[in-house]
Amino acid sequence: MIRWQAPLLAAAAIFAAGQAVSADIEVMTQNQYVGADLIGVVSEPDFNAAAIEFLQIRAASLPAERARALAALIDRRSPALVGLQEVYLFTCDELEPDPDDFKGCEDPSFAGAFTDQLADTLAALRGRYVEAATVVNLDFPKALDLPPPLSFLPGLPIQVGDVTILIRVVDRDVIIARTDVPFQKIDFAQLQGINPAICALESADGCNYQVVASQDITLALPPPLDPITRTVRFERGFVGVDAMVDGRPYRFINTHLETRLESFGPFGRYFQTAQAYELRDTLVVLQLFAPNPRQIVVGDFNSDPRDVEEIPTIVPPYQIFSADHTDVWTRRPGTATGKGAPLLGRTCCQDEDLGNFKSALYERVDLIFSLTPPKKVQDARVLGDSVSEKTRPIAMGVWPSDHASVATKLSY
Repeated sequence: MIRWQAPLLAAAAIFAAGQAVSADIEVMTQNQYVGADLIGVVSEPDFNAAAIEFLQIRAASLPAERARALAALIDRRSPALVGLQEVYLFTCDELEPDPDDFKGCEDPSFAGAFTDQLADTLAALRGRYVEAATVVNLDFPKALDLPPPLSFLPGLPIQVGDVTILIRVVDRDVIIARTDVPFQKIDFAQLQGINPAICALESADGCNYQVVASQDITLALPPPLDPITRTVRFERGFVGVDAMVDGRPYRFINTHLETRLESFGPFGRYFQTAQAYELRDTLVVLQLFAPNPRQIVVGDFNSDPRDVEEIPTIVPPYQIFSADHTDVWTRRPGTATGKGAPLLGRTCCQDEDLGNFKSALYERVDLIFSLTPPKKVQDARVLGDSVSEKTRPIAMGVWPSDHASVATKLSY
């Protein structure tokens, strides 16, 4: 028997009692970007050299400064709930610390890579937001299941000259809530009594998808250790909360689906399709046992409205969700008069190094869906696509992310 926690039932009851009353909510989705191509690192034959180069590229992307710029976009709109993707944590320790050695974690070429994007974002928001729910995707090297003594180390050994540093990388998708918004994390695992496959891979407050891309890597470990081969799963996930905004209940889901993986060939899209179906099916069951029609699903779907089904059964995520949810961007002011074509609102992607001067966004993959069509979409905006929003000084600055953020205000 499914035993729902009391606040979840209370939210459903409040909705049933007040569904005729108009309710407004502003929400936002924001991909914070790791700063470089992480998947490309593990495919390089010389993993150690590729890892150092990756750290240098991330440091050059100014992650701390970008976190402040991204927080400013949130601060400008003050949404009730925000779905963040690619919220990375990088830490560094030295295997044998030497107070006179500055060639390890403090190497100036990559020291700036070691930041916590979530902590930096919340700090820049000056206590106005809190971490509401988190799903952990990649947790490196924990995900490699290394044998002792490597498993006892706080990070993966990387050789930098004659110094061994220990690197930990954690990728998270996070929901943050304004401090005046009561919320409860959704325990998707409760649905396993109905379908054991639901949230089969629990992760922090959310779930990892069962179907994910993977890559074998060979780690060249410091002597006298021999190289070791492991498979890296590129975890993706979803997380959700039930929240009360101005006395009305809402359900807010955040996700980050796999990319199209063009390098895998025409079947590369299989992973994102499988993930989209898993999330949709989970939400269908959730609605059956704890209904809340004001369900909003946000995230980086890596799928544009123009995506088509090129191979039977590999349906683009956009088509999967738009079949029973409303893409709120298509209901924004101006669409009825033809002033806002569906292809506007592009959110991806700036150059990998974020150094391009003019915006290079070319597709709309950062999406906001609503299960119940809103009575009105009062506003829908792309943020972070203007040169004025780059880090300072603008002439030498970078874009806050390779994605633009999207904010919307909905009336139900």
